[in-house]
Amino acid sequence: MATYIDLIDRKIMPFVQYGDYPDRYPALSGLIFNRNFYEEMRAASRELFAIFEKTVKIFQRAPRDFQEQMEIPPKLIPFLNIPNALNLSTWLARFDFVLNEYGELKVVEINADTPCAIIEAYYANQIAADFFGRVNPNFGMENTLAAYLKNIKRQISPARINLSGGEFSRERPFVFSCFDDYVEDFGTTNYLMNLLKRDSIADDVEFVSFYDLSVDAEGILLPDGRHAAALYRLHPMEILIEETATDGSELGVLFLEKYAEGKFALFNPPEAIIMQNKAFMALVWQLHLHGGYFDFREDEVIERYMLPSFFDEDAEDLGAGEFIRKPIWGREGKNISIVSGGRTVFENEPEAEEIICRDSEKFMYQEFVEAPEFEVSTDSGRHAGFITLSCFMLGTEPSAVYCRFSQNRIIGTEAYFVPLMVS
Repeated sequence: MATYIDLIDRKIMPFVQYGDYPDRYPALSGLIFNRNFYEEMRAASRELFAIFEKTVKIFQRAPRDFQEQMEIPPKLIPFLNIPNALNLSTWLARFDFVLNEYGELKVVEINADTPCAIIEAYYANQIAADFFGRVNPNFGMENTLAAYLKNIKRQISPARINLSGGEFSRERPFVFSCFDDYVEDFGTTNYLMNLLKRDSIADDVEFVSFYDLSVDAEGILLPDGRHAAALYRLHPMEILIEETATDGSELGVLFLEKYAEGKFALFNPPEAIIMQNKAFMALVWQLHLHGGYFDFREDEVIERYMLPSFFDEDAEDLGAGEFIRKPIWGREGKNISIVSGGRTVFENEPEAEEIICRDSEKFMYQEFVEAPEFEVSTDSGRHAGFITLSCFMLGTEPSAVYCRFSQNRIIGTEAYFVPLMVS
């Protein structure tokens, strides 16, 4: 039987069949919510983002020892206060929400450094909605994303026109980069690049693998001897800062030193790592509890949409109830557990060898939400499980929504993409 999955262009989304998983990554069925639900998710994301940006500025003014206590890599700290073209700590981010037993939205984290699932939300969700004859909550947002990318390019990589030749100069291109042997990152990076190039002259936009980039006195050196004017990178900043060259020199530090000198622009900027840090949620919550940092409306939004969150140092005072224990630099559910009364009641360990992340010494704790179950169809049948809902941010504006599903209480690499539609 034909499904919407058969209509997905594998050149755009090359990870429909992912690794050795027996099922394809997209679920066969979708989930339907009313328009007000999506509007609330976007409104919450807009207000939370403003609160998070305010918190980033507080963090940037904090003493270095506090920043190190939150496990910000010491080598990275000098580069977290460099002005950028958009004057935002992250330019493209993704909020992740869960639903509590009452169906209320609760934000669990923000992916501010290297968010993925962009193709699913902006492209594949429309394919599914059309197939099912439903309204796509993300209708028209692929065009919005394309326009946003073009606006970024205008601000950080202005075209250089060769008046004698009547052509755009390719002297310093806007480079999109990731490790090209990781299919999801490769697909996402190329999707964004092709959106930027769509319907415009973009000879100065190109893909170069991270394997083929190097750094010299003039910035990011490309294989043909040119230098990049700007770089979209799908490589975690907390890992990039520790990269070394074959001679042992600190390549990551040199990279950011050239960024600080203005040799190139970075998308996302280095300070996106502040929000990416899992302990950031605890920082927002503690500022809320102690008062005086947020206004009445901001405190109201925090109370409504955030979960009580605590630093590792506060673990002994958590009291009753269950809490999610997250490593500060964890990704994809790696090493996340549920604790209660000082003991572990559930531990999640996905296929760790596939997950690239920095080792963490510290953890943060977040009140555990007993989420409602949903039923979703996959290649292997009908399953009951749990969902995470997401809302992308294009700068300060909320954009496309996204959903993933897992039979596990803590969602990791095994999750399915589930199309969202309007009732």
